[in-house]
Amino acid sequence: MLGPFESYSAALLAACKKILEKPHASAGRQGQQESGTFWRTSSEYCAWVYYTPDDQYLVSKLTDQSMVDPLNRSKNCVLPSEVEDPRHPASSIKYIFALHNHPHGSMLSKSDIRVIVDKGSMHGFETRTREGVVRLAVVAFYSHDVSNSTCDGFHQYVPVTGQIMNWTQTRGRWRCEQTGRVTWNGDGTDFSIEETRAPCFGGSP
Repeated sequence: MLGPFESYSAALLAACKKILEKPHASAGRQGQQESGTFWRTSSEYCAWVYYTPDDQYLVSKLTDQSMVDPLNRSKNCVLPSEVEDPRHPASSIKYIFALHNHPHGSMLSKSDIRVIVDKGSMHGFETRTREGVVRLAVVAFYSHDVSNSTCDGFHQYVPVTGQIMNWTQTRGRWRCEQTGRVTWNGDGTDFSIEETRAPCFGGSP
């Protein structure tokens, strides 16, 4: 568990560093020499950024429990639906970001999008915090360096706005680009992803 933090951005960036420091959290850029070997031994880790009644943000304990893909085509960390924090009643905890890493830095998967929408249906898609209203999002961290993993960036999907964004860090400065938009069909059972390149609006950090 990490925190407490006074801002969701601080919690997010601390979690990025912590997760990418875990063993085999990065497999480098896809297509690089030995990237296939690194992929086979890589792991996904996941956690929640959540908000407590005393107006603090925390990062939950990490888990690396995964859904098994017999063909090793994908890796999916199984995020618990709820946070266990004995200091606060379960009903008082508010869910902000669902976090995990993508070893190859790939874009968010359809599974990621479905999972965060399911979690939002359970916990709500917006939370009023000390910083105003924060919108639920799923985040996938990545690093381009296998031997010295650092927080190079993350993909983010915000169900309320439909935006998919890619945040990248260069010399401590963050830049955001909208890379896609999710559109659900009329009955909410399926969706399409339109790839796009546009400036971001809202989001983190």
